[in-house]
Amino acid sequence: MIGGKKVVALCTYRIYETHEFDFIYELGKMIPEHDCSLFIYAMNSEIGIIENHTPEVEVYDLIPYNKVDVVVVMNEKIKSRSVCQSIIDKSNAAGVPVLVVDGHYENVSTVNYDYLGGFEKVLIHMFEHHKVKKPHFMAGHRNNAFSNERIELFKKYMTKYNLPFDDSMVSYGDFWALPCRAATAELLKRDELPDSIICANDIMAINVCDVLKENGIRVPEDILVSGFDGIDEAFISSPGITTAICDKGELAHTVMGALDEILAGKRNVIKWIEPVFIPNESCDCPRKDLHVTATVSDLNNLFYHHEDEIHALQNIISKMLVGEDVKKSIRYVKENHARHAKVIVEKSCFDLENNFFYDDVEKGDKMVIYDSYDDTDRSYPYNPDEIVPNLKELIQTGQPLVFNCLLYMNKCLGFVCYTYPRMMLIDYNQTPNLTNCFEMSIGGYVVNMYQKYLRDKVREMYQNDALTGLYNRLAFRSLIDEILSKPERIGQKITVIMMDLNNLKQINDTLGHMVGDKAIKAVATALKESCPDDALCVRAGGDELLGVIIGDCDVAQITGGIERNLENASKELGISVSASTGVYTTLYEEGMDIGKIINIADERMYEMKRKIKAGRIG
Repeated sequence: MIGGKKVVALCTYRIYETHEFDFIYELGKMIPEHDCSLFIYAMNSEIGIIENHTPEVEVYDLIPYNKVDVVVVMNEKIKSRSVCQSIIDKSNAAGVPVLVVDGHYENVSTVNYDYLGGFEKVLIHMFEHHKVKKPHFMAGHRNNAFSNERIELFKKYMTKYNLPFDDSMVSYGDFWALPCRAATAELLKRDELPDSIICANDIMAINVCDVLKENGIRVPEDILVSGFDGIDEAFISSPGITTAICDKGELAHTVMGALDEILAGKRNVIKWIEPVFIPNESCDCPRKDLHVTATVSDLNNLFYHHEDEIHALQNIISKMLVGEDVKKSIRYVKENHARHAKVIVEKSCFDLENNFFYDDVEKGDKMVIYDSYDDTDRSYPYNPDEIVPNLKELIQTGQPLVFNCLLYMNKCLGFVCYTYPRMMLIDYNQTPNLTNCFEMSIGGYVVNMYQKYLRDKVREMYQNDALTGLYNRLAFRSLIDEILSKPERIGQKITVIMMDLNNLKQINDTLGHMVGDKAIKAVATALKESCPDDALCVRAGGDELLGVIIGDCDVAQITGGIERNLENASKELGISVSASTGVYTTLYEEGMDIGKIINIADERMYEMKRKIKAGRIG
């Protein structure tokens, strides 16, 4: 329970499909009336088409079982028994009751369509009303439970009407267009054609009719065709398809009734819904244009909106990929696209020391990088106890919360929550594209930043001395030539500081080379930290270090800083670390040899070293 309202978690997929949206729309209207809130956890990809273990199923891990009052699992939408069972197991462990729609599991409540009873109505109509004598059955997948049930019922009616049956009277269209078209084409190669083709669902019936017409065979004059499941396309197609409707409005009301009983404490609630038979043109009955006007209008609206949306989101992705800061880049998502979205991502995906997408990076703290309630460009820590920011305000609207996983390179980098102020198909249809926009933008941004990080590391490896971190001689030559080639450098001051560690041989001989290396690094650090940020600091040789400063600088301040840093280093290392220093400043002239300037500073440095050895400098 959250904010005094009981929470229903709906586990499903593709909420933008008209059938699923119709169900959600009806359920969403009733939920607030029963003092409940609806949280929708949705995949956008079908597990059966992609793979059994797509990371997108992690969206169901977002369910807050400590706050949810009942979990609804759309079994035939998720299409993976192992995933559904996992949700049920987690719910049972948390003591949360489960309602399964279109499925059979132990110790759960169920709402199921009486598919077999609905399909029997289609068979009765074909065998009794149209007196078919040579029917052919277009089945779904081999060994699919729903398909096999319908095959057995088909056989039963063949026996009932004393018609011979053999396996050649069954083809397998896999419930889908392409395999169904291929199976129909094979059927048409036979010498004798059936008088009717009874299909296990509507999408196959539509494609059977299409293939028959392409081959000059008339429907229904030459061959009768029937379908099953009542999709919108069955009433748009020509001919209209004879079918049985699994009404989503009735499903929503039945589910709400079951939820009322479950929330009242009843367990193992069982309810059935009987599909409604609709005869149509494909079996030579009068045409039934059920919901055609609304359906065509919705399809047109979605099509043109989808075209505009794709162009806008592609532009957004491009802008975000080249952004320098993800917190600002995410704001490129225009307000009219994302004003109802909240984006939460793994904080670790921005840690460039580890590659989130290639390495086994442990997931931990998350961060909010886009919140429709926050107009700033800031990100802030995510509080998992709140589920999403401003949850209490959202609960009061009575509208569903829709959750999608954010996937990139087959890894879940966070989630997005949509909170629309009303339920409209055009908004819900936007969610997969917008989710993909966030995925591509954030994932691409992280990959680009990591590639830049690697490039800088490689450049540093080749340009910088491993011990001191200063530029090496090769890198210095390339950089100084580039800097001095600019016209504005002519007439500017150029200062060269040469340094050489004192008594290195003695340190190496008495304390070892590792201590000698630490002393060299201490001098390099003193030089780097005392020079301006834009100075070129170089390890010129073993213990010889070089600093080049273009423009005005306070040499006394720099050398004083070096001395103080070396004094601190001596205390830390427990040995005396000092260096001889030579400084030379001049005005740069076109064509001037930088080597000669360095040589002058080098001479001054060696002059100081000779004085130290002679004891004239203490």
